[in-house]
Amino acid sequence: MNKFAIQKVLISIFTLSLYSLTAIAEGKHSDVSSSDQDNHAGEVVRMSNETAIQNGISATPVLARDIALTSTLYGRISADPASLSHIRARFDGVIKDVKVNIGDSVKKGDILAVVESNESLKSYSITSPFDGNVIARHANNGELSNGQVLFSLANYKNVWAQLTVFSQMLSSIKVGQSVELSHAGFNQTSKIAYITPSTDGNPHSLANIAVDNSTGYWPLGTLVKAQVKTSTKSVSHSVPLSSVQEYEAKQVVFVVEGDEYAPRAVELGVSDGRYIEVISGLEAGERVVASNSYMIKADLEKSEAGHDH
Repeated sequence: MNKFAIQKVLISIFTLSLYSLTAIAEGKHSDVSSSDQDNHAGEVVRMSNETAIQNGISATPVLARDIALTSTLYGRISADPASLSHIRARFDGVIKDVKVNIGDSVKKGDILAVVESNESLKSYSITSPFDGNVIARHANNGELSNGQVLFSLANYKNVWAQLTVFSQMLSSIKVGQSVELSHAGFNQTSKIAYITPSTDGNPHSLANIAVDNSTGYWPLGTLVKAQVKTSTKSVSHSVPLSSVQEYEAKQVVFVVEGDEYAPRAVELGVSDGRYIEVISGLEAGERVVASNSYMIKADLEKSEAGHDH
């Protein structure tokens, strides 16, 4: 083989080697790009406005607001003393006629019983002092009244919540503060009417709250939970509590830009049970998912599971 032929062979080998190295390098670069794209895709959910509406997904801007700071108290429902009456006969005598029984509903002025006075031998009526229900009866025809309680009436349309306030909380619990009462899925807003010392000798006080029980959802003895509004805090950034999800071991909200929903890690502050302060991670005016944010989280987790395989 002459010198010229040898040079051609060497050039061919060098060209082939260079091509192979280039192909390998391009292959590696392509793999990295694909991985980066997969990671990015796993961090964003794309959804049309129509699909979001169909799934009940709505967005709201990050806003400044006043957030109520609350203390949690517990207590029981008790009778309103003004709505409980123990009725006796005005004059001793013989009970001639009993008109009501336990459980009966009565109106103010309804006749409960007729008594014949021992002194005048004239009959007179015992009437109901208010609308309510007969909860006890100690009167029967032919018996003597003899100053005893004949009937007990109660009107449970108005009851009281008595909340336990321990001594270390007395400085923050005040008359007039707003209270959100709850039990068994029922809620009612009222105010602290007055605070009294405990009657059982224990070192605590009772915050008394008037409760409308016209629905019958607040029976006597019911255990209740109360959120008492003790103060407010003005915050510059807040979102609905429903916006927050835990994703990849972080507290996140989903920022909405066009048809993209991306998780954003946030540092959170105080909450009133409806809204929560965002200390860092969001700018005022950015739009975040407000309802059904768990659906965006589920979609991201599903996408991640698919990439793992």
